[in-house]
Amino acid sequence: MHVVEFNQSALKSLFSEEFSRASREFLREQPQPDPQYTIEEVADILSVDPSTVRNYLKLSTDHRRYLPFVQCTDTGRGNRIRLSDVQAWQQRNLHQPEEAEAQLPESLLRISHRRAARREKRNAA
Repeated sequence: MHVVEFNQSALKSLFSEEFSRASREFLREQPQPDPQYTIEEVADILSVDPSTVRNYLKLSTDHRRYLPFVQCTDTGRGNRIRLSDVQAWQQRNLHQPEEAEAQLPESLLRISHRRAARREKRNAA
């Protein structure tokens, strides 16, 4: 009969390293949590006043500026806004001047161009 001797500490370290590798790989494959922010933190991210963010929360859900939130308590102080919702809001409300001008009627475009010309003239003087 052939007897094989095992080094117990070497086996323990081998199993430990393999378990650590497998657990890191498993956790890496799992979805990452979506961070949640308070109204004040979102206002800071968007560079607006906190009251503006509160107004965005009160809009109807089909409004373009509506900002979805998670209600964590019965009061407004418990409202949290997910980072993914803030990023989606920014994409929806991205200001693109070319598109905005294209949607304005011709009469308003002429007025805005005249006002801009007057402003430039005043600033140049």
